[in-house]
Amino acid sequence: MNESSEAPAVPIAVAMRRPTLFGVPAMPILTASLIIRRAQVEEAGPLAALLGRAYPTETWDVAGTEQELFGDETVRATLVVAAEGRLIATASLQVHPDAPACGWLRWVATEQERRREGLARALVIGVLAMAGQGSSWFPLHLCGVKSTLPCTN
Repeated sequence: MNESSEAPAVPIAVAMRRPTLFGVPAMPILTASLIIRRAQVEEAGPLAALLGRAYPTETWDVAGTEQELFGDETVRATLVVAAEGRLIATASLQVHPDAPACGWLRWVATEQERRREGLARALVIGVLAMAGQGSSWFPLHLCGVKSTLPCTN
């Protein structure tokens, strides 16, 4: 398999809009050795390392990751996939502070050697399912890149 691509090396503005969270696909079944669960604040270090490898143009340190994922009340959920105690993928849900009916699927990352196994897909579906579980801030509109696609109600 050739890893080279003509695709840009940086993310571009991609948006996924859903008027509601009805119709989110069922969670895929992963192999028995993989566990999908909520991230814990004690895992800020491994999360910083994973996100740093996935987003090399950004700085992810333990303190910043702890603040970003666990200290910000707009981050409603961070899920991880763990294999033998090691974090190999993550995704988070963040709501817009000024428009709580709007949110972003953020910080989706998978270890390079574990890509193409459906881990990110499972996490995205898991985050969306958590988002749709009767919160007062829905229906949620999922917006793309926070800095370039502001959410509107």
